[in-house]
Amino acid sequence: MTGGGVDRCRTDESAGKSVRLEAVMGRRQVAACFVAGALLFAAGCSSSASPPGGTTSSGKPINGGNLTFEFFTAPLDLDPSTSQDNDTSMQMWLAWFQGLVQVNPKGPGFLPSLADHWTISSDKLVYTFHIRPGVKFSNGKSLTSADVLYSLTRTEKPSISLLNFLVAKTSSMSAPNPSTFVIKLKAPWPSLLADLASPNGAIYPAGTFTSASAKSFFNTHPIGTGPFVLTSSVPNTSYVVTRNRYYWNKADYPHLSSITFQIVTDDTARATAVLGGRADIADSPPANEVASFKANSNVRVVTTPYSIVELLALNTTKAPMTNIKVREAISLALDRAAIVKSGLFGYGTPATTFIVGPPKNTYQNTGLNLYPFDVAKAKLLMKQSGVSTPLTIPFEVSTGTAQDAILNIAQADLAQIGIHLQVIRKDSASVDNDIIGMHYTVATTFWGDVSGDPTQQVLFANDPGYCCNAYFTGLHDTTLISLSRQASLTDNPAAAQALYNKIQILAAKDAHIIPLYNPELIHLMSARVTGFNVDSFGFYDWAQFGLRH
Repeated sequence: MTGGGVDRCRTDESAGKSVRLEAVMGRRQVAACFVAGALLFAAGCSSSASPPGGTTSSGKPINGGNLTFEFFTAPLDLDPSTSQDNDTSMQMWLAWFQGLVQVNPKGPGFLPSLADHWTISSDKLVYTFHIRPGVKFSNGKSLTSADVLYSLTRTEKPSISLLNFLVAKTSSMSAPNPSTFVIKLKAPWPSLLADLASPNGAIYPAGTFTSASAKSFFNTHPIGTGPFVLTSSVPNTSYVVTRNRYYWNKADYPHLSSITFQIVTDDTARATAVLGGRADIADSPPANEVASFKANSNVRVVTTPYSIVELLALNTTKAPMTNIKVREAISLALDRAAIVKSGLFGYGTPATTFIVGPPKNTYQNTGLNLYPFDVAKAKLLMKQSGVSTPLTIPFEVSTGTAQDAILNIAQADLAQIGIHLQVIRKDSASVDNDIIGMHYTVATTFWGDVSGDPTQQVLFANDPGYCCNAYFTGLHDTTLISLSRQASLTDNPAAAQALYNKIQILAAKDAHIIPLYNPELIHLMSARVTGFNVDSFGFYDWAQFGLRH
């Protein structure tokens, strides 16, 4: 659910993919870099933001046609058991794979998918899923619980799997009959449905590949139950999916005959392809073209909230970051609104909590307003800290316009409280490696969710016993650890919200990670596109997409 170094608008977009801050890292790029110093997202036309999971276009689509969708980077790993990359991989495989349940795009909770209903025992230890009858894989084989058992057992197994943590929580998984799948837990885990609804909960047929042929199966001819089938590909260039003739969901049957996913790393080239009619949708076009996009009636731009937060990580084991008042002073001295305006061209919001949205899933409470711009209080905290000023601290930052904005504004703002920055510029992979090894003092990073499980970010950030030394900051706040663990086991929404509120407040006080902003996800598309949709995690329901005449 986290990522290191993909949202910073870098010219070397693949660099941030080679390193992960843990086995649950890997986010899509949310910033589009382009030459001459403009950045991030393109917006345009007269359309307003689309709600997560909602469509943004009206009009009846034709039956058939090919839609060309341009991604900024190629999929790295299309195997749900090992993939840590949702920059393109997860988005694409959701065209052909599905899970037992799915996130409700319009509210809290989860909706049926390959399981048409499920029950939970009174002690909350046994989840019984009833497999939807009549579902077939794209090879014509009927779905049974044996396929579910095989897929989830295989996916949980690798240590790098995003679902590997479920191994320690699961007592057993079984398929007592072809239409029933059962998970027994060692202790209640309120986020199980959220984890199963993640893209890594994909189901595929048992017995169709061996360990030796798995890579070929997933990357060239995967078999799933989704609306499309991967029929051809040129690695790192293009991937074509065609309508699955066995698709079970007639109420959500795909309008399109096919979708071509093209990989175009140049941001301006993606936008130009849409403007020229050679592509239908471009992910993350350049922001310096916003005005012209708005004036062009042949295209439109859709902006959506995105479950990512850009952060500063502070190494609390290195002076002066050992001093909590210094850390809090840094947090209060930063003008987040200025960073959003300068680095994101306004396509984002200043962070008011470290937890990402959507609030219905994650208990994010933006109303707490925990990160005001308050230079006077920051100066007072520095005085109270006992640390002599002026002082110089190493500040590690990657490349790109958003990163430039963070650096420039941080330099000016922190100078007001007697802190000067020793600037260390590195590629994103090197920054991530320094964070992982804790060979840094202050560094830029980010977190992004890929499911509605609210526990992952909070535990990763605050509980060194969960993973990775509290986001590689070295913080050990026993109260914060206790609250984070308690919240992860609380299934009553009101009680959970109260705990997550306390966590957000205490994390702001500890200031071991300092949230800066929440970016928006932006797409440029032809006016012919209908049914466009994307949720807060950056995933699409490809069956809804269509084209007008």
